Amino acid sequence: MATSRAIKKPKRDDTQLSNFQSMPERAPSVERVDRPTVARIVAMVGLFLTVLGALAMYAPVWQRSAAISPGMGFFFFSIGISLLLYHAFVEHDLQFRRLYGFVGLALAIGGVVLRLMAFKVGYMSWFLYYGLPALIIGLVVVVAVIRNETEIQFRTLMVNCLGIEGALMIGFCAWRGMVDSGFLPGEGAALLILGLCYVGAYIGQETHGERAYYAAFGLGAAGAVGFIVGTLRSLWPESNFLVPGGLIIIGMSIVYMAVSVCICSDLPIIVLARRDLAAYFYSPIGYLVLIGITLYAGLRFLFFALRITQPGEQTFEPIIGEYIFDIWPVFAQMFIVPVLTMRLLSEEKRTGTLEVLMTAPVNEVSVVGGKFMASWIFYMLTWLPWWIFLVSLRYVGGEQFDYLPVLSFMAASAAVSAGLLSMGLFFSSMTANQIIAAVLTFVGVMMHLVLYFLSFQPVINGMPAVHETVRYVNFFDLWQNALGGIIAPRLLVFHISVAIFFLFATIKMLESRKWK
Repeated sequence: MATSRAIKKPKRDDTQLSNFQSMPERAPSVERVDRPTVARIVAMVGLFLTVLGALAMYAPVWQRSAAISPGMGFFFFSIGISLLLYHAFVEHDLQFRRLYGFVGLALAIGGVVLRLMAFKVGYMSWFLYYGLPALIIGLVVVVAVIRNETEIQFRTLMVNCLGIEGALMIGFCAWRGMVDSGFLPGEGAALLILGLCYVGAYIGQETHGERAYYAAFGLGAAGAVGFIVGTLRSLWPESNFLVPGGLIIIGMSIVYMAVSVCICSDLPIIVLARRDLAAYFYSPIGYLVLIGITLYAGLRFLFFALRITQPGEQTFEPIIGEYIFDIWPVFAQMFIVPVLTMRLLSEEKRTGTLEVLMTAPVNEVSVVGGKFMASWIFYMLTWLPWWIFLVSLRYVGGEQFDYLPVLSFMAASAAVSAGLLSMGLFFSSMTANQIIAAVLTFVGVMMHLVLYFLSFQPVINGMPAVHETVRYVNFFDLWQNALGGIIAPRLLVFHISVAIFFLFATIKMLESRKWK
């Protein structure tokens, strides 16, 4: 039997802890709020450019000479306002929010006051030069503040101001347009669009779903009443209300009803179209396209206005053709269409959300139709800046011009864009890479331009049937005819057929997932 040996362990020495002192208590660390330093620097530059541009623009009024011309002053002023608006959208500080909020409300209310002053003779120019820009800038500033506002009462105040002011604009235009037919082609069209923007901002920012629903329903009801009244008055015997006042109020009424249906309807295709249309405004793509189109349309209008206002310059109807028709708008389509369609289905495939979407109670027809409607509506909105500039020409110049080419061109553009966008949607459904989808769409749009140049070749001219076919296929010739006031349904058949074909092909492309 083995004997065990005791293991001696050293005793614990507690004397080492006798002088221990705990660390003093400290308050929990405070996280420093991230300050938008870059945005505030941008705001300072914007404020400087805004003041500099305003002084340069008003120097001739004060009979003072300035080193900067009024034209460059307007350019600096526009850049400064854009930089301040950027700061308003990204600033979260309470003091800045309140400052921008009160400035936005002051601009919006000031525009209304200037319009009320315009009932007196001599004040209409004040509303034109100050009131309309104040209404537009005020709307943007208030929406920017609402996005970042956390206090419920102040946010509700601004949202309600937008809704009330939008309703007043629409009601005033409806009443004044029926009394004075010359009101709609100028100021009335601008106020109808602004009223829709104000009401749309109210509906989009209203947190109470029931109020937003009733506001959208009321917008559709106003559109239905305007459509019925405008149609009846236009069809009245010996009435000259149809052109252009009747067309404006009927067209805007249709837009109001369409917006109301898109907001209130629960149909899957409408819901998906509303979702994808909102996605354009939640991404930089939509804003970049709209800003680029607005700047380009502004330059085109500037050169066009300078040309027709030169002494001794004679212009012949339709003058709209000189404003729109050029090779550069066609080049713009080669980039706009791919940008709008490249991510519609390819991004859904890349991120895997397409499979999740198809588990919802929707089918391939609803998905394709909703995405096509969203891209088509957004594309048609890109033409809005062009026509707003034309409204200003009619309002400032005081001379009437032929509006029928505008209607024929919009009909042609609607058909052409349907074909091009459906083609881009089809290419987007073929791949999960947005760049590949954009390149394929770019090549497809470029083929229209190639066909246009082929129509001038002697070989093509020697074959009348081929020459006529080439002219029917490319949209450049269709634009040219439409801007001349010449439009026929047979000229739109090809482009509508292309749209139907590519939409059908896209549906089958999505259904092919089930064949594997």
